[in-house]
Amino acid sequence: MAPETVIPASDEQVALVRLVNLMGEGDDRSLTLIRGGAEAELPRSVREVLTRVAELLASGRGVAVVAVDQELTTREAADLLGVSRPTLIKLLDAGEIGYSRPGSSRRIPLEQVLAYRQRRSRKRREVLSEMTADALEMGMYGSPAPTGTGDTA
Repeated sequence: MAPETVIPASDEQVALVRLVNLMGEGDDRSLTLIRGGAEAELPRSVREVLTRVAELLASGRGVAVVAVDQELTTREAADLLGVSRPTLIKLLDAGEIGYSRPGSSRRIPLEQVLAYRQRRSRKRREVLSEMTADALEMGMYGSPAPTGTGDTA
């Protein structure tokens, strides 16, 4: 099952900003949850996740929490990468992304999908840097466009 995305409501903005500020205060960053007569201190890992979620929601972005060891279906992995399912299958068959096949369906570990996405982003940045360097070297980038010669037809 794909993770559910939570989008902040517009009337939650002030409360989210206050929550981010509250969770970020203090050196020890301890946080205690009190409900009814019970209370529990939140572990560091939970505080960090909740702080990050609150920051994202406060900025107006949606969030989805996914377990790191989760296995995805081909549809879920394709959606996460923003590619079509046939494109994902080609990536799997080419060995770009690891997967298992416990039955007739492929299962793709989330960490494999995230690692591929990171490699793809890094490669795109490198290609863009090379293209920018080439354009600068050829004088096509950063210089004013040439004007006409003044000849009229």
